Amino acid sequence: MPNTPEMLDFWDKYPEQTPRKPCLPHELIPLSGADGMRTLEPAPAENVRLGAPPLSRLRRGENTYLWVIDSQGIPYIIERGLPSLGGNPPKHTNLTGGAAAYIGGEMWFSDSENLYMSGGSGRYPPTSENHLNDAVRVFESYNYRVASLGWDPRWKRARKTLR
Repeated sequence: MPNTPEMLDFWDKYPEQTPRKPCLPHELIPLSGADGMRTLEPAPAENVRLGAPPLSRLRRGENTYLWVIDSQGIPYIIERGLPSLGGNPPKHTNLTGGAAAYIGGEMWFSDSENLYMSGGSGRYPPTSENHLNDAVRVFESYNYRVASLGWDPRWKRARKTLR
């Protein structure tokens, strides 16, 4: 796990948050490598499915990965039904077992060194534009080129579609 200066600064700057939404029992089951959960390592990413973010609220992204920054690093998993969750897709709380995290969102790999990311998490959303931008810097410190979906100043939340 790379503890880059950007990651250490992020951990110091932002408090951990407990899940913002109530969870169903299967949304609290912790996942592991056997389920396909990984921890982000410096680029290039190996064996990831290439995808693209949604272009509108009516079109889902392709090969969406959920991620969180927690006290150990950046666990992530592709968003698809899992047998260990009764066929349900994972939620951000499955990455933490329902524990606290600093922030969460979605990402899409356009190749092994380039990704799109959002702060689109209902459980661990960014609390400000700076919070989201600092998370982008953490990903960049892992040698990824990152295109953020950005922040919507009108609604004061992370954007969930590519503009």
